[in-house]
Amino acid sequence: MSVARMRFQDPMNRALSYWQRHGVAATLRRAWLGLGRVVCGNGLILFSCDLAVLPARKNGPMDDLKFERKTREADLDARDREQIVNFWNPDATGRQITERFAKGASLWLVRAEGQLAGYGWTLVADTMEPHYVSLGPEDVHLFDFLVFPDFRGRGINPALVVHVLETVAGEGKRRALIEAAEWNTAQLSSLRRTPFQKLGVVRKRGLFGKPSVVWSSQDLPRRAVDDAAMNNGKGRS
Repeated sequence: MSVARMRFQDPMNRALSYWQRHGVAATLRRAWLGLGRVVCGNGLILFSCDLAVLPARKNGPMDDLKFERKTREADLDARDREQIVNFWNPDATGRQITERFAKGASLWLVRAEGQLAGYGWTLVADTMEPHYVSLGPEDVHLFDFLVFPDFRGRGINPALVVHVLETVAGEGKRRALIEAAEWNTAQLSSLRRTPFQKLGVVRKRGLFGKPSVVWSSQDLPRRAVDDAAMNNGKGRS
């Protein structure tokens, strides 16, 4: 089989596998998001939260949810792990879980009605990949938050994010960072229901150009940021 044919079949096989696991509706939603990427481009919106001034939480969907934090892969229940890795790409997701725990990341789980409804990751003072902003020892990066399809539309993702922010603030962390693609309207809507504030927008210049960051007028005090924004001296590309 030719390389070109293999490259064509690989995404087709992934799409078929996703359809078999999640059905037609979920597959169409994912295809719509993919179209949004093409239409809206590769802009990435950066958000920051000053953990020292978190607003008081009002009663809401968090009252009916249960949260758990896992800091070791050995503590992750086998059923929860299976549900997470089987949602999209089992091999890649399984490797990610191992790599993230090995680097010191925390996995946050949220349960609704006794079932695993979603999850998200955090890493202190670092990111899994080079980032656009330098992180200090009291910074926390939030990434890869996901709510499973059966539980979407209930405000679970912002509830989980707020729980994470409150927890790490209580541990003495001072700033939280997260990002969302411009095309991901669901995630952007979710973040508007949290204390996160827009920090800037990342756009790539040209096919092989370095990314540049356009900072918002509400930018918080910047830490070692240049026009490519760096983390540990290595700009993300």
